[in-house]
Amino acid sequence: MAGGRLSQGFFGKALFVDLSEGSIELETLSPSLYREILGGYGLGVRVLYDRMPAGADPLGPDNILGFVPGLLTGAGVLFGGRFMVVGKSPLTGGWGDANCGGHFGPVLRSAGIDGLFVSGVSEEPVYLAVDGERVIIEDAGHLWGLETVETERRLQEEMGRGAEVMSIGPAGEQGSLIAAIITDKGRAAARSGLAAVMGAKRLKAVVARGRERLPVHDKGALTQLNQEYGRIFKRDTSPLSPLLFQLTNTVAPLIRLLRMKPTGPTDTIIHLYRKYGTSGATALSTEVGDAPVWNWRGVAARDFPLKRSKKISDEAVFERQVRSYGCRYCPVRCGGIVHMEGEVHTAEEAHKPEYETLAAFGPLLLNDDLEAIVEINSLCDRLGLDTISTGSTVAFAIECAEHGLLDGKLGDGLALSWGDAEAIVELVRRIALRDGIGDVLADGVKRAAQRIGEGAEAFAIHAGGQELPMHDARYEPVLGLAYAVDPTPGRHNTANGGFIDVEALRDVFEAEDISLSGRYAYDQKGTEFALLNRAMQVVNCAGLCMFSLMMGRPPVRGWVNAATGWGVSLEELLRIGHRVQVLRHAFNLREGLPAAGVSLPDRAKGRPPLEKGPLRGVSLDMEAMKQDYFRAMGYDENGVPTRELLDSLGLTRVADDLRGLRR
Repeated sequence: MAGGRLSQGFFGKALFVDLSEGSIELETLSPSLYREILGGYGLGVRVLYDRMPAGADPLGPDNILGFVPGLLTGAGVLFGGRFMVVGKSPLTGGWGDANCGGHFGPVLRSAGIDGLFVSGVSEEPVYLAVDGERVIIEDAGHLWGLETVETERRLQEEMGRGAEVMSIGPAGEQGSLIAAIITDKGRAAARSGLAAVMGAKRLKAVVARGRERLPVHDKGALTQLNQEYGRIFKRDTSPLSPLLFQLTNTVAPLIRLLRMKPTGPTDTIIHLYRKYGTSGATALSTEVGDAPVWNWRGVAARDFPLKRSKKISDEAVFERQVRSYGCRYCPVRCGGIVHMEGEVHTAEEAHKPEYETLAAFGPLLLNDDLEAIVEINSLCDRLGLDTISTGSTVAFAIECAEHGLLDGKLGDGLALSWGDAEAIVELVRRIALRDGIGDVLADGVKRAAQRIGEGAEAFAIHAGGQELPMHDARYEPVLGLAYAVDPTPGRHNTANGGFIDVEALRDVFEAEDISLSGRYAYDQKGTEFALLNRAMQVVNCAGLCMFSLMMGRPPVRGWVNAATGWGVSLEELLRIGHRVQVLRHAFNLREGLPAAGVSLPDRAKGRPPLEKGPLRGVSLDMEAMKQDYFRAMGYDENGVPTRELLDSLGLTRVADDLRGLRR
């Protein structure tokens, strides 16, 4: 991988830190590598596949934890501020990754590197100080045990102006497999359990500061593309946009009845995200069946009707906001800061809860107490927990308590019941600190069910160990396929089914001459997912926010070519996305995970189907979708990539590694 001349669009360098040895190496990467995998997840999986031994303990020294900005992160393109964390997941035993915004990614990139990879285990708590290409392993004894917000404040004081921090809280330090890595006081790289990997390495934080400008091939072209695309964010919002949004909420019962997909023009979508962020759709998503209710067994109209979901959606959340928040290079600023009035926290302000958090601690738990959800969101940010997995774990615990499986195990007079906001807040605190029953629950629902026994696994909603997100596959079946077969199972943002029919991806489907099928027509779902997946891998590896796909037509290919000078076609970009997806899958196969993916819980598949509500009668045909997906990806009927596919993608070594899996 070493050697080569620095090209445009990347620095061609990565830092490798071994905490066991205390060694730090700056390596030069081949320019040809970037055209094969772009950056981000692509660079991460290439490095980990090449350098990590098969069978490595996810919490041991051989696991490599990578912090990888995307190819366009730091290039100044709109929505180009994402970075990713990669490693072997202690939750699933396979490929793990987490995608994050904020400001850390562009600042890490400005240190003059395209990735930071950490192996080994430190004897004592440490943090990494990255200042340009200079890296120091610093003692973190004074930081161990601190919440993330306080850790960030202290490290920024120590490092100085322009420093950005990502850190773990007490949950990650204590090895919780549902812990999250936090940056910017509330942006989370939360999934795959990678915060527990940081804790196992005794790596409290990474703090970065840089001064390097990313070299680009044609800065003028980048600027022009930004200006042309950016016009949609500068024009005045149509006076009809707020009315259209409110009308959509008003007719939600009709949308639910007709099983329609709520959509809207670009102006309305921009208005929705700019004012409310992802919280704007909580009520609507619950009403139409997208948000799971009552630990995936409920029906919104009966168990969590619109009059309740509106208490934790759009206007109700917006009333708490004191100012907007935006990640680096974002023209929308969909985040927000809320005032923690009356709270007993050290912080007076916190990030407002996003949709996933509102749904996980709202309809999933039959809870409409917004004050409690805001407090829980702050707790999770400061103590370092994944809100999706934590909400799912609380739902699991309440259902276990409902069936008498936690009698005598809760301790301290804690009683759990659906919608009991005070008890939910307390249980979240105990999970983060591994306090009493929290120790049983701190590693997620799969392991908690194993510890509790007595049939508790029936209440554990996960895919291969990863708790499912707040999007019901019975509403959007292609998500069920993603949850089961993606190398990071139980994830919605690798190939979000809601993006299939957006304007930005129209060229992608037209290039493959694919006309989208009906929502419950299963014979082509795998083909659609395979193509959507390739496009999403390009977006992720480029370091772009996935929400950009809902806002007009971001010039992804134009940005890549202006930055690099490659002149790549859409076909070549999709080929890169295909290569990255196959590499992630091959990583899992080498680790011994099933090629055909994981099984979903019966509730998530609609077995038996619900008898009422918008999802009534829906049972997913998983096998039909899987077989179509395997064919479209170039896998055999068992889910193993064929030799022909691997050779065509230039993955000859991978083909040799997987020889024994093919008949």
